[in-house]
Amino acid sequence: MFRLVKSETVPLTRELARQFRDLEPSPTERELSPSRLKMLKEKAVAKQLVTFHWSRARRGAHIWRMNGQHSSNMLCDLNGEFPDGLFVHLDDYEVDEMSGLALLFRQFDDRKSGRTVGDVAGAYQGLVPELHGVAKDTAKLGIEGVAWYSREVEGIGMPPGDAVYDLLQRPVYHGFLCWLGGLFDVKTPEMRRLPVVAAIYGTWIKSESAAKDFWHQVARGGIEFEEEAPSTVLDAWLKRVKELSTADRAKAGLLGLKPADFFNGCIWAWNAYRAEKPIKEIRHDTRKGLTLIAD
Repeated sequence: MFRLVKSETVPLTRELARQFRDLEPSPTERELSPSRLKMLKEKAVAKQLVTFHWSRARRGAHIWRMNGQHSSNMLCDLNGEFPDGLFVHLDDYEVDEMSGLALLFRQFDDRKSGRTVGDVAGAYQGLVPELHGVAKDTAKLGIEGVAWYSREVEGIGMPPGDAVYDLLQRPVYHGFLCWLGGLFDVKTPEMRRLPVVAAIYGTWIKSESAAKDFWHQVARGGIEFEEEAPSTVLDAWLKRVKELSTADRAKAGLLGLKPADFFNGCIWAWNAYRAEKPIKEIRHDTRKGLTLIAD
């Protein structure tokens, strides 16, 4: 359906970028995305661009641009200095039928080959030997919980997008993430919520020893034969939200819970634990904002 005719790596120049931008687009080409252009421009400004992969397809005397629409447009629109020292890997293909263009289009940026958020988090985690023993999904969730707490509770700005996973390299969080890796297992799915992890982190920085005791209790289902122990009540509440059907959650008043509700519910139980008081239910009212964490 398509054949590679020539493949070469050539220096990136303004003229080449203009030529590629002005090529007739393949009828299979995506619409130009402002957000993708913005992302590429940010990479250009930060000097994070790598070799581009551009391609053309020919059928008879007709030539189309197959890959490189966004990058060539972005380069031509740069107001500042054009990037130096970059290259373009340029492929030329032939197709016998128009359907070959669609098949060729599918080979670029294949959906199953794209970097997932988990891949990005795993890449940063892989740079830290201390975190090699922590499951990747736990490390990812853990640092997202740290970021949620820092942003929503402490009001600290966090890196945007995938850059938040760079926090995995900061030693200040390694002890928490390693402990979280031992706390979470297949028996604790109810605890794997972002605001719950944020609450765990918030209590950890208040008192590491107390947080270990309280959350290990929650992970074990609370304290045996103590139905009003805060850890027992909290774990039961988290499990109900996790396991009940939508209809049953509605009947129990647990439908439509927001992240802040989960955070407040966890901190309500923690504060009772620190005060050594039994509780009968979880309160998560957010009308006054996020609940303050007791020392």
